[in-house]
Parts: sequence; structure tokens; C-alpha cells
Amino acid sequence: MKRHRKFPRPSAEAERLREVFTEAAYDVTPSAVPLAAIERAGLRRRRRRTAAVAGSACALLVVPLAVVALREAVSSGAGDEQATSPSGLPMTTVRVVTAGERVEVAHGIKIWLTEDGEHWSSPAGSGPRFTSVKAGATDPGEPGVTVRQEGAGDLGYFLSGLYRGENEAARVEVGTTSGQVAGTALTLAGDPHWGVWYAMVSTTKSIAPGTPVDVTRRVTVYDSAGGVIASTGTAR
Repeated sequence: MKRHRKFPRPSAEAERLREVFTEAAYDVTPSAVPLAAIERAGLRRRRRRTAAVAGSACALLVVPLAVVALREAVSSGAGDEQATSPSGLPMTTVRVVTAGERVEVAHGIKIWLTEDGEHWSSPAGSGPRFTSVKAGATDPGEPGVTVRQEGAGDLGYFLSGLYRGENEAARVEVGTTSGQVAGTALTLAGDPHWGVWYAMVSTTKSIAPGTPVDVTRRVTVYDSAGGVIASTGTAR
């Protein structure tokens, strides 16, 4: 026969403590649930989460736009500060063109290259003109630079010429009576060891097209390592 375990009866002191706690519990009045405060806190948390998500989305949009802007600035040479050469001039534009491709230098002035030399048209002439790649040299392979100068009305002066040299051109610097300017170089694909340079020089007065001018002091063509490919004239 299984016997049930008997637990000792609580003492009078324990019974009294239980009664005291029971009475105290009945005397406690629950406070009202702060529903308005809870709602306000929930709204604040939702606003913070929404702002964080929006901020992250904006950041994801801004980063690609910044990359695109940087890429365009590098490829075009534009920016808050234009890239400069070691001499402090803006970097020369070197452009590879196809034979016969017209390049507009300024309004009314165009240049194009063919296998045998430079062609150009301007208000100073009645039609297209041509300079052979062999111009000014007894040896076509000999380094050299030719210079042509024309008045270009309100545009100032149009300076241009052919250059020849072993290495590819990376920079053209033109010394003029108005100071140093950066030229632009044109060349055909395949590294033919020659090309055309040009520059526009502004002036405070209008120069009639075709007017004889003498503003060029020195033209120097450099390669990417800073070596001189060809140069003409002396500093004056």
C-alpha cells in the first residue's frame, strides 16, 4: 500500500505573512497604460527607420552619379581644375583622325589630313589649301616643325603647321608674343611619325583675314616621356 508524503503545516508566522502580502496586493491600483506615449514612440521609431532607408537609397544613387561625373571629367579634360602640363599650361589634346576627316578649329576654319599631308580652309583663302608632309625638309624622316600664321578676324590668330618625329606626340607648346599657349595635335592612325599642330591666339584687336602676322616665337612638340620630338625657332 502506497503511502502519501505529508508536508508540515505552515507556522503561524508564515500564515500571517501570507495574509499581509495578500492584503497589500489588493490595495495596489494598476496605473493606466500610457497608450499615447507608446504610439508616439512607435511613430518616432518608424520615422527613423524610414529616414535611414531613404538615406541609404540616396547614397546608392549619388555614388554612381559621382563616378559618371568623374569619368566624364577625366575623359573630356573638364573639371574644377584643368589638368596641366609640367610647364603649367593646360594639357594638349592629341586626336587620332581618319584620312579626310574634317576637324573644325574655329568658326570658318577647318583642318583635315590625308596620307600625303595637311589640308585646311579658312576665311583667309579662297579655297582649300595643302601642305605636303615633306615641306621644309630635305629628308622627310628628319624631325622638324613648320609654322603657318593667319589673321582670323575677331578670333585673333590661327597658327598651324606640320611636325615630324620618331615618337608619338603627347604635348605641343607654342610660344607667342601673347605668351605660352597649348596647341592641339592631329595625327593619322598607325603612328605615321608626323602630324599637324594648331592653336588659336586671342588678341584685343580684330585681325583682318589674310593679314601678315608674326606672333609665333617657338613651337615644341613633346612625347609622353617629356622628350622633345621636334622644335622650331628660338626664344626671343
